[in-house]
This record gives sequence, C-alpha cells and structure tokens, in this order.
Amino acid sequence: YDAHHPYNVDEIVEALEGARRWYGAWFAPYPWQDLRVSEFPGLANYAQGPPTNISFSEGIGFLTKNEPRVSAAFWVTAHESAHQWWPCIAMPAEGPGGNVLSEGLAHFSTILLIGQVKGEEQRMAFCREIEHAYAENRQRDSERPLVKLDDTLPGDDAITYNRGGWVFWMLHRLMGREANLAAHREYLRTYRDSKDHPLIEDYLAIMRRHAPDPAAFDDYVQQWFFGTVVPQYRIEESSLAPTADGWEARARIRNTGTGRIPVEIAAERGERFPKKRAKDITWKDARVTVTLGAGEAADVVIPCRFEPQ
Repeated sequence: YDAHHPYNVDEIVEALEGARRWYGAWFAPYPWQDLRVSEFPGLANYAQGPPTNISFSEGIGFLTKNEPRVSAAFWVTAHESAHQWWPCIAMPAEGPGGNVLSEGLAHFSTILLIGQVKGEEQRMAFCREIEHAYAENRQRDSERPLVKLDDTLPGDDAITYNRGGWVFWMLHRLMGREANLAAHREYLRTYRDSKDHPLIEDYLAIMRRHAPDPAAFDDYVQQWFFGTVVPQYRIEESSLAPTADGWEARARIRNTGTGRIPVEIAAERGERFPKKRAKDITWKDARVTVTLGAGEAADVVIPCRFEPQ
C-alpha cells in the first residue's frame, strides 16, 4: 500500500486475519501460503479476489472513511477474502445463476465474519446496507429468480450480490448454524478443483441433505431461489396495556408484499447498542414470531416484564 495514506490498514489486516481463521474453520482450510491485498490507484473503484492476491482500489478501502459502527474497509476486505473460497476453491459453471455462487456466497460469508469479529451491531448494519441496496436498485418489472440470472438485465447485480447474500443468510438461519456450515464444507469437498462445475441446483442438492426439515427447506427454496418474492410486513396499529404481570404490547401486522416468511415482532425498551453505559438505557426486549402470506394480517400480543417504549 501507499504509505502516504495508511488510514485503514489495521482494519484491512484484521479482516484478512479473520477471514483466514474463520472461513478456514467454517468452510475449508485456506489452501495457499499467502493472503494479501495489493493497492492500485483510484482510477477505478473496485476490488477483485483471485487466489492469494486481492487487488484493491485505494478509493474503496484505503481512502474510505470508517465509522465506529460501520467499518467499510473491513466489510469490503471480508467480501473479497471470501472469494478465496467462493469461487476460487470451487469454481461454478458459466450458466444461469452461476455468479450467485460467487458474489452471493461472498456476501453471506461477510455477514458471518462481521458478526464473529465485529459483533452484532456491525453485522446488522451490513445486513441493513445490502437490504437497502437491493430495495433501491432492483428492477421489479424485469427481476428474475436467482437461478435464472445471467448478468444481462438492469438490476441483476443488486439481485446477485444483495438478495443473494440475504437468501443464503436466511437459509443459514433456517437450517441452523452447524447443519448449514457442514453442508458448505461438503459442497467445497465435492466440487473442489472439479471439472464438473456446479450451478445453484447442484449447491441446493447438497444443502438439502443436511436440512433438519426437508419440507421447510423445499418451501424456502421454491420461494427464494426459484421465485422473486419480497415480503413486506407493516405494523398497521399498536397499543400498550398494563397487566397483572407487567405489560402487553398489541399490534396488527399485515404482509403487503409477496411470499410467506416468519418474522419476529419485538417490543423494546432502552438502547440495544448504547454509546455509553447508563442504567436508564438498559436494553430489554420481548418477541413473538408471526408468519403471514401475501395480503394476510394477524393480531399479535407480546407479554412484557417491562414497560415497552
């Protein structure tokens, strides 16, 4: 790197070290000796992650302003480091959806690494960032399922990276951490250095073998990999009432989008990630899960041992 601007070097090195350690533990041991970032001038703003040597524009890493709760240089380095596994160890086929097995899995891996190294606040911030990028850039009238993407239509990048990352993350949550990581390890063992290059259908066949609930897995895959659903849950009305044991938060929830997905509804008090410690901002929450199809609504009641805000 250019020693004139070493502003984010520590963040970049932290991500490289974290990737080598945790991706290696979760997916497969890192297969090469070196893992480095090489800076190039900001004549273009991109990064690429070929084996061992990530090329990195100064404009998206070294000169990016990091915030305490948004470590942008860490995020980008984590994503590019993930390409050492996806696709460098198991190269997907050049076909519909093939790039999702590179960029979507890299975003998914970034979510895991941010949570592991930086904590839940930054993990949630990254998830919000890619959710917003997908919502802002998707082309609803021409959007295709993940299994049909070929990078030829407007909005394909937003689907490949951002919807892809979220869909893999939600699948991780659906299957459970250990089952999901075991399936990814099997996928890499199966297609490592193989001339039989996989597409999403091949990936899903391996994942399904590890699914604790195959029926729930199939329903999820049909919606999120083979469909273009976007649920949108809205709180139409809410109220608060005291009870003998504390309080009840009541709300009417409606899915004004498409698809069916379980969502947690929370009643909260305090600050979840306070900037300073204080008794009056201690975070508390109580939750219920609601599952709604398109156009459906439900009344939810959340019992609380505290007065929600």
